[in-house]
Amino acid sequence: MEQEQRTTCRQCSAELAAGSAFCNRCGASQEGERPAKAFAPPTAGALPPEETLWKGRYALRAAAHHWLLCALWILVVLTVYLSIVEVRSALGSGLVTLLGVGPALWFLALALLQKLTQRYRLTNQRLFTERGLLRRQHDELELIRIDDVAVRQNLLQRLFDVGTVTVLSTDSSSPRLEIEGIEHPLAVKEQIRAQVRARRARTTYLETL
Repeated sequence: MEQEQRTTCRQCSAELAAGSAFCNRCGASQEGERPAKAFAPPTAGALPPEETLWKGRYALRAAAHHWLLCALWILVVLTVYLSIVEVRSALGSGLVTLLGVGPALWFLALALLQKLTQRYRLTNQRLFTERGLLRRQHDELELIRIDDVAVRQNLLQRLFDVGTVTVLSTDSSSPRLEIEGIEHPLAVKEQIRAQVRARRARTTYLETL
């Protein structure tokens, strides 16, 4: 049989049952004997330290439809040149080459410029965008403000697993954010959705405390 725990009165030292509020002998309160529990603020819903979960930038293969059109254009120019021009000269060949390759070089320059001037970063609290080469603009979007996330891809982009992620939010400065030409856009979209849900869940928990 389990023995009952005993204590003593702080006034008259009479033996008491553990947990007694008053002494049966002198009537003194025993509440002072109980140490006060230190208050500890809840931490289960507190925001964790911010950490980077994903980084991305424009992928050159996102312009695959431009490369395909350029290849077809070069083929057409060469076919027309070889079938129509009988007397060929160095100047004529140079002009045809420039006419055929020029658009490809133009699209390549644009794609490289996008790759160098656009950067994206996702943390467990915010979505960052960085634009510009010499003069850069930094923007950030709180995940809790995001309403919807969607992906846009054409046929070639689906084949190469690249595309544009569109983020709609209640932020007045950037209600619509386009994350253009990134790799694995569907996975990035789901990662953003998951972090938005987690961020809202933590905020809801804190508001109920």
